[in-house]
Amino acid sequence: MLNLEFLNLKDTKITLCVSSSISFYKAFEILSLLKTANAKVRVAMSEQTLKFCSPLAFEALSGECVLVGDSKPLAHIEYAKCDLMIIAPATANTINKIALGIADNAMLSCILACRAPKLIAPAANTAMLENPATQNSLKVLKERGFVVVNSCEKTLACGDVGKGALASPKDIVLSAARMLGTNSRISGINSRIPSANSRISKVIITAGACYEMIDDVRAITNLSSGKMGLALAFAYYLRGFDVTLISSAQNLPKSMENLEFLSFKSSAELLEILKNKKLAKDDLLVMAAAISDYIPVKKAKGKIKKSGANLNLELKENIDILSSLKELKCKKIGFKMEMDEQSALSSAKNMLENKALDAVCLNVLKAQNYFGSEQNEVLFITKNSQKMLKMASKHEIAAQIARLSENLSENL
Repeated sequence: MLNLEFLNLKDTKITLCVSSSISFYKAFEILSLLKTANAKVRVAMSEQTLKFCSPLAFEALSGECVLVGDSKPLAHIEYAKCDLMIIAPATANTINKIALGIADNAMLSCILACRAPKLIAPAANTAMLENPATQNSLKVLKERGFVVVNSCEKTLACGDVGKGALASPKDIVLSAARMLGTNSRISGINSRIPSANSRISKVIITAGACYEMIDDVRAITNLSSGKMGLALAFAYYLRGFDVTLISSAQNLPKSMENLEFLSFKSSAELLEILKNKKLAKDDLLVMAAAISDYIPVKKAKGKIKKSGANLNLELKENIDILSSLKELKCKKIGFKMEMDEQSALSSAKNMLENKALDAVCLNVLKAQNYFGSEQNEVLFITKNSQKMLKMASKHEIAAQIARLSENLSENL
């Protein structure tokens, strides 16, 4: 289950507009997630939504009066002054009215008066959503700068199966956080703003343990959880980059726009995926996966049975993936895990030079940052500098690595 506790939207002002879709109840979760991230949220409702619920529930969650119907004069102007507007759920009727500039209720007037970035999440019957009028309206809104979080395919309230169901509240909130993180208007509040010099096109991150099969049911592996890689994926995504996370971790989230999740098991599978990605000069590769140093010479078929005697397992040295990618022109960051503090730094510096890397993240395992822990401490090493990222949550460490790595792009 994806946890968004790492989001911090402190002091950002968000107006959530709720139209009269049967999925209106999901707006409560959107509001709750935003409040958990410390955002200041006010709600505007269409009058038709009153048929589904009272404004009191939204007022209780937000701590603010709800804009609906006969609200006080000019309230729609006041609620339009925000850092981000989210329209979710957005019915086909609402989408088409917004595109045409119609403002025949308080909520639509608020949307029309709003100069802030806007996110819209459609929720409608498939036929209504796919109607050329609605599709044209969505196209118009995209051209005007709206970010559209596409609906998903499932059984709808009418019984039809198709696209039109509101996107996951977590996907909507993540998209909203990405918009806030790349909006220079609030750079003083949010430190996720990419550097003006950044020329990174996309970010590829590897994470987790490798599973090198001994037979069809057993493998040589390690204790890497993949949590650091997942934290890095979100850190770069929130800074506005297109991100692909290639991980062996279980229960990866579903891919969403600008954030792709791919799975691998063995180091050979990982290398094949990386080669197919065809990394270019403006790309960044972050190798956080724990690659196997040794792999079985031969995999047995089926399951090796007990025989009453010792089992001799022959291993060979594995290919070094980072070394095999030395000729790639993209920027590369390697992760180095050590247990001996005395030799860790020299080992990391050797890795930096021998594998033609732009940076190494040195991670010395301790009691607080063991495999699978929620914390980490990293020494970020380049040819010209070293910066200690003191013990913190993996999401905080990932955010710092993402900021530091943008300076690498200045010499692309």
